[in-house]
Amino acid sequence: HLDGTDPRAWAALIADERPFDIVCLTAGVSTYQHVVGGEIQNHPFERLTDDLYERIMSINVNGVVYGARAVIPSMVTRKSGHILVTASMAGIVAIPPDPIYGLTKHAMVGLVKSLGPALEPHGVCVSALCPGFADTPLVSELAREFAKQFSIGVMDVSEVGEMAIRALSERVPGSQWVVMQGHPITQYVPAPLY
Repeated sequence: HLDGTDPRAWAALIADERPFDIVCLTAGVSTYQHVVGGEIQNHPFERLTDDLYERIMSINVNGVVYGARAVIPSMVTRKSGHILVTASMAGIVAIPPDPIYGLTKHAMVGLVKSLGPALEPHGVCVSALCPGFADTPLVSELAREFAKQFSIGVMDVSEVGEMAIRALSERVPGSQWVVMQGHPITQYVPAPLY
């Protein structure tokens, strides 16, 4: 256990452990509790305080950056390793009820897209997991009802685990892997720009 938002905690962990082969950077929170079906807002930033913003950025972005920064040097030295970053479908599509959560997950997808090719020559792979609604404490009962109404569904976390195994097995640097309830695991490939 460590505070992933504390770079000193990462440094202490790395100093006390053998080098890692696989690292899953998966901590994440939403900006507010009960994002779906919560308090009615006039606009998305109506309730956004500095503390709420700093909290989500610290956990969802800084924690991943600090974790990756801590494990990459030994992976590069050994010319092996895989870092799995849990983003979200919210890193690929819009999430109007929580734009800051969307910001953090788009940041993770962007980080993986850029870091993957940068580390590939060093034998290190970086992939992003982009699941839809999974059965975690982040998904409230109201969100579950919302997901049912729109035929999105809430999948068992084991499906996210299977997606992680697929990403580790296929080892595509900078890749994003997506899965939603009732749909197969696929590698997300954006349309070409031109």
